[in-house]
Amino acid sequence: MFGSQTIRCSATAVAVLALTFVCSFYTFASESPNGRIAFTSDRSGSWQIYTMNPDGSDLVQVTNLAPTDDDGVFPSISPNGQQIAFNFNAGDGPDLYVVNVDGTGLRRLTDDHGSFWPRWSPDGKRLVFTAFAQLRSAVIATMAADGSGKRKILTTDIWESVGGVYTPDGKQIVFGSQMGGFISAVWIMNVDGSHQRRLTRAVLKGQPWSVSPDGKHILGYTNQDSPPAPGRSIFVMNLDGSGRKRLAPLSRFHHDVYPSYSPDGTKIALVSDRFSSDITEFTYDTFDVLTMNADGSNLSDVSPAAGYCLFDGNCVTPFWG
Repeated sequence: MFGSQTIRCSATAVAVLALTFVCSFYTFASESPNGRIAFTSDRSGSWQIYTMNPDGSDLVQVTNLAPTDDDGVFPSISPNGQQIAFNFNAGDGPDLYVVNVDGTGLRRLTDDHGSFWPRWSPDGKRLVFTAFAQLRSAVIATMAADGSGKRKILTTDIWESVGGVYTPDGKQIVFGSQMGGFISAVWIMNVDGSHQRRLTRAVLKGQPWSVSPDGKHILGYTNQDSPPAPGRSIFVMNLDGSGRKRLAPLSRFHHDVYPSYSPDGTKIALVSDRFSSDITEFTYDTFDVLTMNADGSNLSDVSPAAGYCLFDGNCVTPFWG
């Protein structure tokens, strides 16, 4: 159910499990007034986390992670903009890590080799994430942002649930789930796991990925847990599931995924292969980071503007924070 960024456990033992970091020069004075976009790229030959201004300028490499066969590194910027939580698979399975935005202070938060897709609570004190270690299937769980204490499981492991996102008031969590036997649907629940309810129909195969800063809208994408052939599109809907509409529609076959709102809610970052020259209905091809207005207009590919993610390179899993 992990889509194009499949969580894979390498069959080859990794000798060096420790991660190192790059001390890149970074000043907050260079930040855009509307935050920065964190994303993952293999432009250096291995999957690393970078940040950039929304227009693609001021590229900063944050991590220098050990080489991995797993391309599913998903960064999430803390509410105060000081840290990035992410998952990384050193060979035994994904664990959660946190690093300062300048690349210092790298810490591993879990060692169960079964935790991924972390997202911060609005107050920065907790993380919601997907966990599957010692469980029948993946669940939505939360834990303290510093890694202390025990994880709290919020959904049943009878059905797979992934990709939790807090609402801005911190009272609810939106997530994707197979509960009820669906391939994937958008669900919402109270922060303690109570009052779980489905928001989308089965045919959409929806996966939520972001909640607007004003708490009124959910961003997601279609055809979660489906092969490449169906394609994927971004949609927006009200918090109660009503008023759903497709953003930046394109008749040509493509995959648009992982949308996230800018801090002021006026724009959206996403990853797409719609500008790839070798896109097919059977494979995922070159992905770039794109931005657009919150209504789907003014779509722009910001990756080439900074001179990377070209040819066979990829820029994926953006998070605007």
